[in-house]
Amino acid sequence: MGIYIYIKFDLITSVSLICKKNYTTSVNKRLTKVDRSKLSIDSPLSEILIGLLLGDGHLQCRFGNSRFIYGQSSLREHHLNYFSHIFDLFKPFLSKEYLKKAKSRSFVDKRTKNTYSSISFSTLTLPCFTYYRYLFYNIHNNKIVPLNINQLLTPRGLAYWIMDDGSLQNKGLHLSTYNFSYEEVIVLKNTLENLFKPDFLVKCSIHNHKKGYRIYIWEESIISVRNHIFKYMHKDMLYKINPK
Repeated sequence: MGIYIYIKFDLITSVSLICKKNYTTSVNKRLTKVDRSKLSIDSPLSEILIGLLLGDGHLQCRFGNSRFIYGQSSLREHHLNYFSHIFDLFKPFLSKEYLKKAKSRSFVDKRTKNTYSSISFSTLTLPCFTYYRYLFYNIHNNKIVPLNINQLLTPRGLAYWIMDDGSLQNKGLHLSTYNFSYEEVIVLKNTLENLFKPDFLVKCSIHNHKKGYRIYIWEESIISVRNHIFKYMHKDMLYKINPK
């Protein structure tokens, strides 16, 4: 059983202008039903949310609406810096409790006896997240790829998806899509291939890994992809698109 502790969470990295924009009113009091209905997720945060939901982000249904949950299992400094960036983006949707501290969890792997730690946060349960819940989850509570993902994914969203699930390999880049079906991965592949048209066509393929299916962006497309998403990348995650 995991042992839960609470820690002070200090933002340890400077963030871009996007982080400083107030997308909505910060929550500092108990919200009424009317207050909750007025909260919205505007661009560019809506684009970022799409990328995070393709990656490590989750939506949990509670009391008829949904909340966004995001966590980081690696506590290396550059990963913590990236986590603090995401934490800051969603501050307007956090309760007063979460504004002061994130949630840290430690647990022991029964097989290896190793101790692991993670850090996470959850937003308030709000109607604005329920819209994305309908897009990304089926009736069995499983995350899916929206059929209209080609209309939802943007270069900014791709940058956050790569920061979550991307990894360089053989001068190309893998996107871990293990939890999606083969048919869904095909939809994602087609979306990626056409994301930057008419500028260029992204060349990618689907690889069958022991964990599931993943998308591989070919080396010949990496430079063009990098040039289009570089400005959206967090500085501590640039290693995911730069082989040097």
